[in-house]
Order: sequence, then structure tokens, then C-alpha cells
Amino acid sequence: MVKNMISNNNIRCNELDKEEKNIPLLDIFWTFFRIGLLTLGGGLAMSPVMRHELVIKRHWVKDSDFCSIVALATVIPGAIAVNIAYLLGQRLGGKRGLILAILGVILPSFIIILFIVTILFPFFYHPTVVNFLRGCAIAVLGQLGFASFVFSRRLLRRWPHFIVCATGILVIGVFGMHPIFGLIAASLLGYWLCPGKK
Repeated sequence: MVKNMISNNNIRCNELDKEEKNIPLLDIFWTFFRIGLLTLGGGLAMSPVMRHELVIKRHWVKDSDFCSIVALATVIPGAIAVNIAYLLGQRLGGKRGLILAILGVILPSFIIILFIVTILFPFFYHPTVVNFLRGCAIAVLGQLGFASFVFSRRLLRRWPHFIVCATGILVIGVFGMHPIFGLIAASLLGYWLCPGKK
């Protein structure tokens, strides 16, 4: 099923117009590098920043396509930020574009973590550093809340969508089951309630 979704994404990549295909590879790398450098909290927290950069600011991807890519990236195993960079990079620049997009997202974290481990690790338990990290956690929570608001405003437009969303929240949040069961339940219910989207 995941392979079919990825192949469908590849087909859509081949149907892009010339404007989307002629994006310079350096621009792809630099855009994803900036996103990776200036965001905290992983793929879901990064998604509103990616949407702002790629959809609103640069008009490289349509909003509906971006939402579909984020949904697909959460289903594919692996880090969500890397999955989004893979799918968007492939869409914008083919194989070289996906490599540069992934490198752009990964390199800032790699460099910062290497810097922290080699130089700042002894100061991790300093009260100022602890307070800073707590502030970062609150900021990430705000980013996740904003991401939820952006995508729910875009996707929750009909009552079947609300039912599917509520089912996933119920399975995970109320019954405390593993997220994979929430995903399966929401997917099956969505397939049944939204026949026009099969």
C-alpha cells in the first residue's frame, strides 16, 4: 500500500509543469537547510515552516499537494522530517533534488548536535541551560499546536473528516492504544466514509 502511494507520488512528479521542474538545486538545498537550522521539534513541528516556505512564500507546491505529502510522510516508516524532505525534494528536483533536500534537513541537526556534544555537554545541568531547554519544549508544543490548527482548518471540512479524526484521537488518547492502531482505525473508517477519495 505504501509502495503504491509512493509510486503515485512519482507519477505526479512526472506531471509537474515546467515552472516547478526548473527550480535550481542550490535553492532546494538552501531552503531545506534553513528550515532544518531554524526549527525545533522534528517533522510535524517543521511542517508549518515548510508550508510557509514552499507553498506560501515560494509557490513551489500547491497547498493541497503539500497536505497530501505530509500525510504520506507520516505513514512511511522513518523520521517524518526526512520523509517530507524526500517527497518534496523528489517532486521539486528529481533524484538530485531529494538528496539535496534530505541533506539540507539533516545537516543542521548533525552540526548542532556535534557542537553540543563536543563543547556544551558539561553545561547541560546549568540552571540557565535547563530553563532554556524548558522554553524550547514549550515553543515546540506551540509549533505542534499551530501545525494542528493549519492542517485541521485545511482538511476538516466535512462531517466524515471529523469522525475519522475523532476516531484516531479516541483510540490513541482515550483508550491508550498504540498509534498504529489509531492510524489503522482512522484509515479504514476514512476509506469507508469517503468513497469519493478512494
